[in-house]
Amino acid sequence: MRILVVSAMFPPHILGGAEISASNLASWLLKQGHEIGVLTAAPSPDEEKSGEMVDGMKVWARFFPRPYPIHKQGNVKQTYLKPLWHLQDHIDPRNPRILGEVLDAFKPDFCNVHYMTGIGHNALAEIGKRDIPMMYVMHDMGLSCVRMTMFSKGKTCETQCTVCKVSAWSKRKGITAARRIGFASPSRANLELNARHQPLNDYPTAAIPNANKYPPPTIARQPSDVVRFVYAGRLEESKGVDVLLTAAEAARKDWNFTFKVVGKGSAEADLKARYGHHDWIEFTGHVPMQEAIDHIAGSDVLCIPSLWFEVLGGVVVQALQNSVPVIASKIGGIPEFVEHDYNGLLVQPGDVDAWRRALETLLSQPEKLAHLRSNAAARASEYDPDHLGSRFLAFMEKIRDSGPVGKRA
Repeated sequence: MRILVVSAMFPPHILGGAEISASNLASWLLKQGHEIGVLTAAPSPDEEKSGEMVDGMKVWARFFPRPYPIHKQGNVKQTYLKPLWHLQDHIDPRNPRILGEVLDAFKPDFCNVHYMTGIGHNALAEIGKRDIPMMYVMHDMGLSCVRMTMFSKGKTCETQCTVCKVSAWSKRKGITAARRIGFASPSRANLELNARHQPLNDYPTAAIPNANKYPPPTIARQPSDVVRFVYAGRLEESKGVDVLLTAAEAARKDWNFTFKVVGKGSAEADLKARYGHHDWIEFTGHVPMQEAIDHIAGSDVLCIPSLWFEVLGGVVVQALQNSVPVIASKIGGIPEFVEHDYNGLLVQPGDVDAWRRALETLLSQPEKLAHLRSNAAARASEYDPDHLGSRFLAFMEKIRDSGPVGKRA
């Protein structure tokens, strides 16, 4: 097939995991003999590309007029520009025109849509107008929430606010314009949440983990009498790192262990100010993926204290593949991968005492930690990129050959 990948962010420009997953799936499909095109957002008009070959793929990097490019999202001080940015992302007529030009130039048989924010949600209908089948990969809650997280004011949103209702209505027009469309997500939980606000159940859906191939660690875990906990991810309020470190402070009064915090984000300065004086806590800041994997593989337990509806953190898969058990919040798609008392522990999100007890459980029961470690890699074959890529391809073929029949995969 001739497949067009639509993703506002795409390597070499990386902000999160969605664009890495989009690139990995595109690369896998390319290796299977499919012709791949990519439409992504250019940071500036000077960086545009028009069908240039990059790593075997035809790349269209187009500049989408906005108050600031998607690449600077989250790092803009002029917050008053955000409403205008989102308005343009929903209604600017240049969005569908640009996508339409690329569709007509590449003439794809199929579209894989990963990241419409930054390209423009009103552009999606252009794919439907041409009756091109598409798989919409939902890496977050972007179809239901402007923030893409359904997290506001320190807690998960129970319902949509007015702005998100209007946004979802606008996005729905692009969905219903397509005769052949299906929705994939790394977790069933994310499909179910978005189905509350979008007509996903009228179309084929599939829960398929991202077909990511992670580099193996370059170090081996060394024996240690001191348990080594690690957090790896963005340092944002929604990630719950302050809950985790507050619990760790309480546990440290009775137990000896170390904590490594890998990553950066808007909460980094505050977390360092509150916890950086402890000699048992290390903040590494942002590190390359290989170094992050080495930090995880060299630790005894990965902690994921998310407060928001986590779809699935790639670090969870990285940890389990390297026999590192996981303590994680019982929220979103995480329980689909972390099984309580089998390959990790599940904890009520935001509950400091519950997190303290979970840490102390593994500190006081080394045999339990050993049991969880032995089980951690048992499901590693399920995350093999060839296996997952084949599942994606089968789902794409199902979408291509069907209409809105409400089938699940």
